[in-house]
Amino acid sequence: MPPTATHQASTPTHVTKSANGAKGSKSAAEKMDAWAPIFDAVIKGDCAAIKKLVKSPEDTQVRFLGVTPLLLATIAGHLDAVKLLLKKGANIGDRDDDSRTIFTLAVDSDHKFIADQLIEDHPKVIVTDPRLKKGKDWLKDQFKIISDQIKDDLSKPPQKVLDYLVDWKFPDDKNRSVLDVYWEHILLRFIGNVPLDIQRNYSPDLNLALIGTFDRMLKGHAGIRESARLLNSKLPTTGYGIIDTIVRSDNHWVTERWSYDNHEGITVEDGIDSFLIDTKEGKITNKMINYHVQGA
Repeated sequence: MPPTATHQASTPTHVTKSANGAKGSKSAAEKMDAWAPIFDAVIKGDCAAIKKLVKSPEDTQVRFLGVTPLLLATIAGHLDAVKLLLKKGANIGDRDDDSRTIFTLAVDSDHKFIADQLIEDHPKVIVTDPRLKKGKDWLKDQFKIISDQIKDDLSKPPQKVLDYLVDWKFPDDKNRSVLDVYWEHILLRFIGNVPLDIQRNYSPDLNLALIGTFDRMLKGHAGIRESARLLNSKLPTTGYGIIDTIVRSDNHWVTERWSYDNHEGITVEDGIDSFLIDTKEGKITNKMINYHVQGA
């Protein structure tokens, strides 16, 4: 989990719950019919239609296929629509269902010009993607804070992992150390790129146990995505804190203590994640996540 207990990596950004969570219900279907014109206008970049259809900030928070209208406009490369939706009350901190920020989605979609313009227009916004200069500087700062927080010298994050993330030039994912796999996982979660983290750092045969607020056994990449979805359903922002981490490379395991606290009174005081890592495959093969959400 990101970031450090005594320092939050950014002002927590709201993770909006999926609008189609009530699957199969008549009201959800009716709402989707009502929202369809908004997404149609956004994908076309039709600002005149967006002005008519988006009547309140709540209309900017509807979701289809894991994205809000703002994020869809970014993916489609419609800068004028992005600016209009922000004027209409859209949240620049919106993330998709895989926790990717608007900046990561812009770069991934070959629309870096949107990210650059947003940074210019919103100079106080937190940027976490190191493919952008502001994100590169942010990640370097966070790395130092994390490293200072970890008490055990043998468990501290390796400089080389930061270096290749900052350069966005990844080594082969096989034959990596326990330290490399674990800390790449953590830093990719800091950045907000869950799909890349899953692809590089989790075994497709993952065994995952959730204990506490959610008690269930999950499997594979679908399981870790479901785990993230469940977490986001209870914790409305992305402001986590690592208390400490112990890495035992000789035994291939990691234990991480984490916490959560936000301004709405929602807390987690007992977060513990344990990992078993196959260094030959360079993948997390077994994971246990324990947490009890209070105040939700």
